[in-house]
Amino acid sequence: MKRRLPQLHMPMHFHLPLRFGSRWRGHELPVRIVQLLVLVWLGVEGGKLIARAVTTGGKALIGMLS
Repeated sequence: MKRRLPQLHMPMHFHLPLRFGSRWRGHELPVRIVQLLVLVWLGVEGGKLIARAVTTGGKALIGMLS
């Protein structure tokens, strides 16, 4: 049984942006901007959540040690 080698140009296709259907044609840039804003918002909220967890854990650890 012969092994099939992958095509050499396949890794070049993974980084290409996905295209929307004909319904969203022409609206790709605004949708990408909204997607970026949502990603930034989720990053900020996640950072706040992690910072709150670290400070709460630090306070609990200090409370246990003293």
